[in-house]
Amino acid sequence: MPELKVEPLPFHPAQILKWDEGYIAISIDGDFLQLDTDLQQISEMRKPFPCPVKHCVLLEKQLITTWVDHELMVARMGSFKLDDGFVTGPERGELRTRRYVDSAVHPSGAFWSHSLDAEPLVLCSNAKQFVFILWKKGIYSMGVDAGEHWRNPEPKWKDLERLPHAEVVISASIQGSTLHVWSRGSGHNQYNLENGQLLDSQILEFDGILNSVYSFEENHLLCYESGDVVWHRTDAPQVHLKLKGPVQHAIWSSQHDAWHIAGWREEVLLSETNKERHVIDDLPVQILNYNDSSLLLMNNGAFVESSFQ
Repeated sequence: MPELKVEPLPFHPAQILKWDEGYIAISIDGDFLQLDTDLQQISEMRKPFPCPVKHCVLLEKQLITTWVDHELMVARMGSFKLDDGFVTGPERGELRTRRYVDSAVHPSGAFWSHSLDAEPLVLCSNAKQFVFILWKKGIYSMGVDAGEHWRNPEPKWKDLERLPHAEVVISASIQGSTLHVWSRGSGHNQYNLENGQLLDSQILEFDGILNSVYSFEENHLLCYESGDVVWHRTDAPQVHLKLKGPVQHAIWSSQHDAWHIAGWREEVLLSETNKERHVIDDLPVQILNYNDSSLLLMNNGAFVESSFQ
């Protein structure tokens, strides 16, 4: 695949998000970099908090972020106003010396931030609210002003209790008026987004450890550690495909009516009738819709054109 005439990112990327005025690229070490709508860099790298970023989602013109450092047992959640940009924050050494809540170090330049007393497992959002789940704490739904809408106990699946870590939540997404929550043992809970009421709870029958889930409306792509992917829909047969390794990222392609998957050194298009695959020399991190085409963001920070144009 040809490489675009776009300057590669100056770091190993973890994620890139698109908003109205461009993109925000985030490194595996927690650096933030602003890009314009043509993927050109318009700022210097900034690290607001000296920990790796765990999750990032957009909420209007806010970037909601969580950080986790397992060694120091530190977890934070904060929000940035994207119009204000980012600033570099404290050094990691300060986290070692300021361990109490009343003197805790917080992300620099944040609109708001909070110390967390448990690890954030997942984070998702729509245009008006965001939802996160804390390990052994529960589900929390918050608004644009960070006010709490509702909270629920931690999701449970009785038939998964005997299996080690099978109830650990690994993915959540908001589809319309429903919050979908998934666990490592393929447990699937659905909640009313407005009030948190549990609408349905089930366990999908598949022998494997669920690693990630990508959702579009009622289409869910279940990605297992073994490289197996299952396209799950309520009222249609499941579609299964075995990849060379774990899925790195996936998006729904309306153009092809299929899942566009970045796999382990491969790019895949999975539809009801076709399974097309292309080998990639490097490791893709994320698929990105760009103008009228698709790009792959690679592990080395380069952007390349997708094979499926």
